[in-house]
Amino acid sequence: MTDLARYDRQMVLPEVGEAGQRRLAQARVLCIGAGGLGSAVLPYLAGAGIGRLTVIDDDRVEASNLQRQVLFREADQQRPKVEAAVDALRALNSGIEIVGENGRLDRDNVQRLFEDHDVIVDGSDNFDTKFLAADAAVKFGVPLVYGSVTGFEAQVTVFDPDHGPCLRCLFPSPPTSWVPNCAEAGVLGPLVGMAGSLQAMQVIQLIVSQALPGRLEPLIGRLWTLDARSMDSHCLRIRKRPDCGLCSLDPAAVELPRPSRDPGQDIAPNEASQLDDALFLDIREPDEWAAGHIPGAENLPLSRLLEGERPARLGERPCVVYCTRGTRGETAARLLAEEGHPRIHNLLGGLAAWPGPRRQTDR
Repeated sequence: MTDLARYDRQMVLPEVGEAGQRRLAQARVLCIGAGGLGSAVLPYLAGAGIGRLTVIDDDRVEASNLQRQVLFREADQQRPKVEAAVDALRALNSGIEIVGENGRLDRDNVQRLFEDHDVIVDGSDNFDTKFLAADAAVKFGVPLVYGSVTGFEAQVTVFDPDHGPCLRCLFPSPPTSWVPNCAEAGVLGPLVGMAGSLQAMQVIQLIVSQALPGRLEPLIGRLWTLDARSMDSHCLRIRKRPDCGLCSLDPAAVELPRPSRDPGQDIAPNEASQLDDALFLDIREPDEWAAGHIPGAENLPLSRLLEGERPARLGERPCVVYCTRGTRGETAARLLAEEGHPRIHNLLGGLAAWPGPRRQTDR
């Protein structure tokens, strides 16, 4: 840290001071995801002078991201998010180290990444990654700053394996039914920004507290929630469960979870369009189906699939499941594959990525 004057507005705070600022300059923070949450977290941490910021993401910038992922610009479209994020952060603060990992957090890289950082920020948008990160935080003894935003609702908390409960004390296992992400349920950009800003604040509190203990109180054992429809916010107490299947174990005994779905089930739209005699199964609701669908497809909403209903033509032929953008399709494809149906595929990107014609029904 060569330029203390750059940070004088936060160093003047007695809860930070020069000692806290030097601790920030020594800290290593990993942010999982450069999406909506990461786009708010990363600039504030770079601006605060975190010594090394690492961001991992395997996605590319799309036009629909720009509504909330304010780290990117129109010219960044189709660039890897990691590449665009690193450029933006280096332009913001050239005095810190910025590291980009173009990929997805998984069982192969999680130990290396977690053991090489002091704090982990969860900016992911799927339950496989969230539970992998939460379990790894316990196994490798690293605090995790958790965030989640769907629709008008946001949640932020801190899971510190040395001082409080873990994610599985709150949610013992991932949901087995479909839970919409931002693409399916929608989201407002400012709400994502609020949650990401609070996550950045929690990171700073965790790090500064190591230099000046007792002055700040991170959200350890407390879940901050906000309903943006009414702007009602609450802090709910989270208790450490003595029978928790994760944090009650010796860290060495923790087994990291495997992905809940087989990526081999995914099929690209161009490849799917070449399949002979395939059943295209549209699992969206009837109003979505009526607005447009793949010609020749059969409509069976996911809600009815989860209740046990099955398409009449499901057999040995290939079956391509699709929804709007692929999220619900993952759940349906996994469900049908687990029942033993062969050649089940999920259409990558859903109907939004379909290159061929679409048909509308009469209303």
